[in-house]
This record gives sequence, structure tokens and C-alpha cells, in this order.
Amino acid sequence: MNTDDYLFTYFAILDKTASMIPTYDQVVLNDMQKSNQKFMGIAKKYDSETFTQTVHQIFVQLINERVFQGTIAKDEIIISNTTPLAVEILQHVQDPTFWSAMKNTANQWESRPLTSFVVNYVER
Repeated sequence: MNTDDYLFTYFAILDKTASMIPTYDQVVLNDMQKSNQKFMGIAKKYDSETFTQTVHQIFVQLINERVFQGTIAKDEIIISNTTPLAVEILQHVQDPTFWSAMKNTANQWESRPLTSFVVNYVER
């Protein structure tokens, strides 16, 4: 997935999930498929398996890095609560400088997930 598509998908998932707490990953995705045309356009650009795996990893990152509280079960991800960190990240999402800073770390996302860069940025 290209960097712009990944960043949009990542922050769209973060924003939508934060507004639907408590929820499940599939509930968030179903809602986004109905209400977010750009998200659907991105989903259609990639093969289904790749997109599904990418989205799953985003949810896992968000829980593992404590942006959301939740449980990663075998067939679903349960998001039970948001954290102050999620709110702080969402405050930065509209800032083009923030997007640029995250884009500049793209070549490092394989060694460390995007969420760790996001967290480092908002906590500095």
C-alpha cells in the first residue's frame, strides 16, 4: 500500500473507532465501507487479502501501543475504550506538519509500526 493510502486508512480507522467506543473492528470497517468513499476507493485499489491484513495490523498496533484498550481475539478485535493518547493523536491529525512528519518515517514502518512514530511525535 502506498504511503498516502496507508496514512489515510490508518487515521480514518483511528478517528472512526474513537467515535464508536465500545466496538469491534468489523463494526468499524462495515461503517466505514458505508460512509467513507475515500476509504472504499483505497480498499478497491488493493487486493482484498492485502487490504484486510493491513487493516487488521492497524487495529493490532492501536491496541498494542495503548492508543485503545481492547482485546485481540482469534476472529475479532474488541475495542473497549479509548485512551488520552488517542485523543491527543486526533488533535494532531488535521495538522499538515504532522502528516508530513509521519510520511517521512515511512521507510522505517517495517522495523517499527507507524503507531510508535505517532506516539513519539505526540508525546514529545
